[in-house]
Amino acid sequence: MQRREFLIKTGLAAATVPLSDVLLAAPEPGQPAPPNSTPRATAILQIKDLEIGKGAPKIIASITASSADQALQQADAIARSGQVDLAELRMDYLPNPGDHAAMLDLIGRVTYSLQGKPLLATWRSQQEGGKQPLSDDEYFALYRAIVEGASVDLIDLEMSKPEAQVTALVDAAHGRDIAVILSNHDFNATPQQAVIVERLRRQQALGADILKIATMPNSPADVLTLMAASQEMFTRYAERPLLTMSMGPLGVTSRVAGQLTGSALTYASVGQASAPGQLQADSVRSVLQIIDQGSRA
Repeated sequence: MQRREFLIKTGLAAATVPLSDVLLAAPEPGQPAPPNSTPRATAILQIKDLEIGKGAPKIIASITASSADQALQQADAIARSGQVDLAELRMDYLPNPGDHAAMLDLIGRVTYSLQGKPLLATWRSQQEGGKQPLSDDEYFALYRAIVEGASVDLIDLEMSKPEAQVTALVDAAHGRDIAVILSNHDFNATPQQAVIVERLRRQQALGADILKIATMPNSPADVLTLMAASQEMFTRYAERPLLTMSMGPLGVTSRVAGQLTGSALTYASVGQASAPGQLQADSVRSVLQIIDQGSRA
């Protein structure tokens, strides 16, 4: 089995299909959802032994180190944690992003330290909550180096970057059997439900393997807006797994409600949190297990 493979499950039947055969057609905007609607096609993304989109949401823990030694220590802690399913290397926390050889070497060492757990490589831009500036040219050069020479399972690309370069990098990653998260982060507000759904649909049309959006709530109603948008996308349009969350203390509910909203992944911490409102992995796992057990009762 390839590292990156989709199971498209409709009703009780499931079949492994090439990514090129997955249909991206969706109902036209404005069409009413049928009563008691269920997902029209549930995609399960296989990364190594991990099935993303099946069962309880999978937990990502971020490596937010400022040095190679710290990164390896955090990777070792994630490897030993029974609560975490995959790791994210936040490259924007590390110095010298232009030294591609050093970054590739570190990625290889982190991969080894993770003892088989999948690795997601992410450079988060300052505009979307990252730690340091990087021009678009440097951003894409770094990711091209990773796609061509690193031992990663997934990369996170921001959908707001120039579209032609994004789609070219998506194609290059798929050519190397690397899955792609297309992401969007709004640290100021929560857009309207229709806007959130439109962004997720755009990510799907651009070829993402996982559709991600994170928004900042200014009220409890904003959290419900994000969750409703996620559930609408999951039920009506999604043919890829979702990763959606409302940030900050107000948004905690959204991080553990994936089986209600359709979000197949969530972030939690092993040590230092990488985003506002992030909980410790053991606490998140306990809640996810309770919800999963209740949903099977």
